[in-house]
Amino acid sequence: HGMNPETLDRLFTPFFTTKAKGTGLGLSTVRKVVDAHGAHIFAESQIGIGTTFSIQFDTEQFKAA
Repeated sequence: HGMNPETLDRLFTPFFTTKAKGTGLGLSTVRKVVDAHGAHIFAESQIGIGTTFSIQFDTEQFKAA
């Protein structure tokens, strides 16, 4: 359903959740894994439309030696 800008800004913050029984560790953990692989994660969201997550890898690290 999409997220408001305030939620989107805090999305990867540890322990931030909008769920009644959430821990707020899911997306912060994902970000740590993505960062550990030298990649970047982005989220775009529009209320009433939805949310898209993108992960961008540096192709240079995957080139054969």
